[in-house]
Amino acid sequence: MYKEIKGFNILSGFVVALFFFPSITFGTLEAEVFPWGIILSSMLLVRQRKINAYYILFLIILLINVFYSSIIYISDLRIPEVVRSLFAYCNSSLCLVVFYQTSETLTLKTIKLVKKLFIFLLVLGLLQLIGVIGFLDPIFKFLIPRSSSESLSHVSRGVTLLATEPARAGVSLVFFYIVVRAVFIKKNKTFYDIAFFAFLVLVLKSIMALGVYSVFILLVYRIKLIKISIIVIVLAIFADVFGGGGRAQRMLEKIKEQENLADATMVVVDLAGPRLISIYSSWLYSSQKPLGGGIGYWRQTSVEALNMTGVDFSKINYFKFKGNSKAISTRSSGYISNLVLDTGYLGVFVFTLFLYSIFKKFWKNGRESQNIILIFMFKILFIGSVGPPDAWILSIIALKYLDYKSEVKNNSITING
Repeated sequence: MYKEIKGFNILSGFVVALFFFPSITFGTLEAEVFPWGIILSSMLLVRQRKINAYYILFLIILLINVFYSSIIYISDLRIPEVVRSLFAYCNSSLCLVVFYQTSETLTLKTIKLVKKLFIFLLVLGLLQLIGVIGFLDPIFKFLIPRSSSESLSHVSRGVTLLATEPARAGVSLVFFYIVVRAVFIKKNKTFYDIAFFAFLVLVLKSIMALGVYSVFILLVYRIKLIKISIIVIVLAIFADVFGGGGRAQRMLEKIKEQENLADATMVVVDLAGPRLISIYSSWLYSSQKPLGGGIGYWRQTSVEALNMTGVDFSKINYFKFKGNSKAISTRSSGYISNLVLDTGYLGVFVFTLFLYSIFKKFWKNGRESQNIILIFMFKILFIGSVGPPDAWILSIIALKYLDYKSEVKNNSITING
């Protein structure tokens, strides 16, 4: 199917590639995510001349929330942060809409580009790990101020590829692999799954990336769920210990020292930094404030949400050292966790309707499509920041390819029948 399609030319390929590397800012912004998604999607949207009706409803909810929160915080307006937060929500979600609406030809061209970018990232990761491109560090710093041309082994971390940190690079690379696996890998998928796992362990060294990939593997091999779970956990711990991280090993040792389940749970919460507690606190906050705390005012509302948990912050090192054992403003982990804090249950409900309007078509195509939808949902529920659009685009083009494949198969059956 994709073999008959000619790929992008160099200029077009470069422009489309920017969708997948939101950390490339050319030093023009202090933000970690450049709004390539909004800029480039808007250009495509003008050509498409249509937009998902549920997405329009979602945008209306966001704007109403901005108006509503501006009234509440009239004496303390944070317009720059409101605009930045609003753009972050659109930077990723708008890309999902645009690539959902793109033609089959453009989708297949993008998929061919993704394969090239995936191979490029694998090679780049190995070069960064070996340390042979250290002389290019000024270029990396120009493209991405917080990046590095070499591995962060001095702090027991891996390579950053073209991102600000190994975790963000690793999670993005997992979704690149999901596309490549769905489209280009026809045989020996188990072998490639193991090989990619090894790459994440030895090169990226990111617990978060390994976590996302492990969930994907559990979805793929769900028939052998228990066995796979045990193998993944053992391999992850083995890899973490011998890969230079040791975080999983330290976690297990601390858990063994605890006398009860509550203390053991706090160990996990502590080692997760602000991630787990921020997710829990965001949903807890909206249970009391169903309309949320307002887009752009997370610095205040996140502290209120954390205090609602009743947690002793002196037991969580992140808050102990950064907040003097008190709750401090913290961005929640995951798109939806941030959305529920800012817009409450109403915003999440409308956003869910929007996603359902897109994914219901693909869910019917079978288990492979369902796995992609589920891992995407896991990602936006629990992992990463709001703005990066790469996982959104990679998920939808993989789903569209599987849909094209299903249509071709059904048409073939109909003709032969």
